[in-house]
Amino acid sequence: MSAAVPVRSWRPPAALLSLVWIAYVPVWQNGFVDFDDEVFITGNAYVCDGLTADGVRWAVLNSQSPYRAPATWLTLQLDTEVSGVVAPGTAGPRPEVVHAQNLIWHSVNVLLLFGLCRRLPGGTVGRAFLVAALFAVHPMHVESVAWGIERKDVLMCAFGLLCVRAYLRYAETGRWPFYAAALIALALSLAAKPMLLTMPFVLLLLDFWPLGRAPFGAAPAGGPARPPWTRLVLEKLPFLLLVVVVARETAATRTSAGLGALPFTESVMNALSGYGWYVYTTLWPSALAAVYPHPREDWSWEAALTGAGVLISVTALVLRNVRRRPWLAAGWFWFVGTLFPVIGFAQGGPQAWADRFSYWPHIGFFVALVWAATEAGTRFRVPAPAARAVWAIVLAGCVVCTAIQVGYWRDSVTLWERAVAVTGENLYARDRLALSYRHAGRTAEANAQQLEALKISRARIARRTHLPGGQPAR
Repeated sequence: MSAAVPVRSWRPPAALLSLVWIAYVPVWQNGFVDFDDEVFITGNAYVCDGLTADGVRWAVLNSQSPYRAPATWLTLQLDTEVSGVVAPGTAGPRPEVVHAQNLIWHSVNVLLLFGLCRRLPGGTVGRAFLVAALFAVHPMHVESVAWGIERKDVLMCAFGLLCVRAYLRYAETGRWPFYAAALIALALSLAAKPMLLTMPFVLLLLDFWPLGRAPFGAAPAGGPARPPWTRLVLEKLPFLLLVVVVARETAATRTSAGLGALPFTESVMNALSGYGWYVYTTLWPSALAAVYPHPREDWSWEAALTGAGVLISVTALVLRNVRRRPWLAAGWFWFVGTLFPVIGFAQGGPQAWADRFSYWPHIGFFVALVWAATEAGTRFRVPAPAARAVWAIVLAGCVVCTAIQVGYWRDSVTLWERAVAVTGENLYARDRLALSYRHAGRTAEANAQQLEALKISRARIARRTHLPGGQPAR
């Protein structure tokens, strides 16, 4: 992998930060929401007490969620300390402080991604900027940034990008301090959120492209000799061991919390539908919601077959171009592979899919998309001003949609009203909306939502028991 020409101008990073902070301006009006924030932040005594000896011990040794996340808890405790400085007498973290730190971490991720893309083969300033800009203001990432407790995502991604960067430096130089840094960064990422269980797979993808170290694919011209495949595998063993330890603990915690695998048919159908949904929603991010209800037995053959068709057709396309366009395969398999742990085989909540699950997988998707789009523009001789205009329209649309989506996270009522409006038969959202209405003193509206939830529940029972008229079995 050849090093990119250093970017000496401050303009691309400054433009990226401007995009982020403009798109997320509405977040300063947002509070906490009745969706885990009330349990893990405002209702968590260890977070509300700040950085105390007991709090640090609890963060490291215990867990109040379906998995251990000590790095996340420690940063939330830091928010309490900062809140006490900016507003003396505050009990617990203030929402604006939590949102500010989330936004800072998201900004760090954008800059890290820009720097990483600059070092990729063909990583021009324009391509790197577009990848980072799409990541910065894609509406699906609002959930990871504007939701207080999703500090987990932005923190996980920051250390994940540092792991990738350190591994690339190790592969280029052969220096073991970079290898150790990559391993430490992965440990910190898993300590924020055990999402990157696929990191050994990601590192193997990096060996294929951009490093050209894999026994298949084209090696960089003039680069060092390829290491034997046994070395490539052995290099990943410490990463794999770390991942296995975290995965076993996470699985045990989920089992004790009553979370686990669904019936095989439901899992496969939801996974296939999910891949189609993530691709479609990435390209057309409309009707986003906090919770997309799991279909359970009501899964759709049409959605599953569509998802399978997307998987098969795109995979066939990238394999056909694997030698000429290795970046296409690397980006696509990054997306597909890193989504796999959260695609629905093990259920961790009421959702079928979630916007936040796309935060890390989108990196590969956007690299493949931008490299492909810019190559196509060159091939078909699209005038540079026209190409810039198209990208400007896309990014402007993302900024506007992101700002609107941030507004839906303003408070619990707004959040769940939106979810009910765009997801149809969503029992979880209606129950949450009813609870939010009651907390706001809107009893009549709360009762109406509970009646709607009852109708939905009875209709589902009728469908599953094949009874006419929505009458449940006696």
